[in-house]
Amino acid sequence: MGTYGGDEVAALVLSVGHTWTQAGYAGEDTPKSIFPTSVGWVDLPAEADQGDDADNSEDTQMQDVTQDGASASDSNHIGKKDADGGDVAPQPVGAGVVPSKKKITKRGKYYVGDGGISCWRPDMEIKSPMKDGLVEDWDALEQIWDHAFLKRLRCDPTEHPLIITESAWNTREIREKLTELAFEKYNFPAFFVAKDAVMTAFAAGRPHALVVDSGGDMTSVVPVYDGYVLRKGIMRQALGGDVLSDQVLQQFKANDVEVTPQYLIAKKSPVVVGQKPNVVLRDRPATPSFHKMMQMRVLHDFKESVCQVAESTYNEQNINTRPQKPYELPDGYNFNFGAERFKVPEIMFNPKEFLKNPTSEQENFVGLPKLIFNSAQSCDIDFRPTLFGNVVLTGGNTLFPGFADRLHWELNSIPHSYKVKLHAPGNTVERKCGSWLGGSIMASLGTFHQLWISRKEYDETGSSIVNKKCV
Repeated sequence: MGTYGGDEVAALVLSVGHTWTQAGYAGEDTPKSIFPTSVGWVDLPAEADQGDDADNSEDTQMQDVTQDGASASDSNHIGKKDADGGDVAPQPVGAGVVPSKKKITKRGKYYVGDGGISCWRPDMEIKSPMKDGLVEDWDALEQIWDHAFLKRLRCDPTEHPLIITESAWNTREIREKLTELAFEKYNFPAFFVAKDAVMTAFAAGRPHALVVDSGGDMTSVVPVYDGYVLRKGIMRQALGGDVLSDQVLQQFKANDVEVTPQYLIAKKSPVVVGQKPNVVLRDRPATPSFHKMMQMRVLHDFKESVCQVAESTYNEQNINTRPQKPYELPDGYNFNFGAERFKVPEIMFNPKEFLKNPTSEQENFVGLPKLIFNSAQSCDIDFRPTLFGNVVLTGGNTLFPGFADRLHWELNSIPHSYKVKLHAPGNTVERKCGSWLGGSIMASLGTFHQLWISRKEYDETGSSIVNKKCV
């Protein structure tokens, strides 16, 4: 419980990442809810809007699209649902529409949460509102917020302050729009935006840290000193879990193995190791994005179950002496994996050698130890010993067995005079939810109530106040 306005209230803590969204109450040691950030969208036939007689029923979600493609959204649709359980998309308000022209209304349904997006629907597209740590789709983000506050936490936003985490390279425009969303649509009494790297360092009990975050879509290294991000030391690249999963998929295809998601399997029979699967498939046409998402879930499970990082420099001869691990795909195909299970996470440390068929962007990737070293070297020379002595690991990719030992070994192999110390929480939830946990701790402190952006301050100054109070 935190203090706001002299009263004991439980602030809400929300962390929206590329792959997972974490929501809960300040003062707790784990999020109350963790669900996929990706949302499903099903298009319905477009109709010409005739004005007041147009169908505006709550059973259908509508997004207003004028003839020149401009769209308008309504900010007052919290909690509305369609007949199939989909969350309601923004309703048309007709702003900027020429009265004499008809409007073409785009109709569709949103599906949010693991149960919503995992259920097969023929025309459902899957998309994430986040890209490179920045908000890209605001309508989808609103659906995420609705789902988190109203369905998962089942709370009244007007009764709780809200703290959210953001990437260290977030833009002023996005921060201001998040502030508007919190106060204008949800009417939170107070709001705060915190840098995820600072919160991760805070959760680890460190005012100074070199925060290494490797998640679904990217890996970043952010130096934090005295609770502030050193922006010139931020290093990031689009090498994350999605790239590793795609490499596993390519590896299976090279061996003539098809990765069949669970939704397509009607019946399967046991087969011997290495043999083709004996499976009966369902006739379930799906969009490429839905099929890809379901494939990625299989590959994600493969990585968690089988893959491992070599504790020192990769050596094929030594790796071949390691025991193999069995794994069975959903269609029944099973195999004992040896060196292959080490090659996938090795991409994090040596992408130029182990990344197969790289794109033009991926050809410029550098190994994680080099990325960390470059980040520290970009900071003031007086800060470097402290940063090297406080390397904090967070993100799902850092949970590969042997990852922390290998990174420590690699960092000490780079010529420098600094002592390297790694902080890698052994608790899986703490490693995956580092930034959320930091926000939970900070928002529960009695001294933090002075930092909130209040509704009164927002009304007086506007959304630009976020850039003054949340630094």
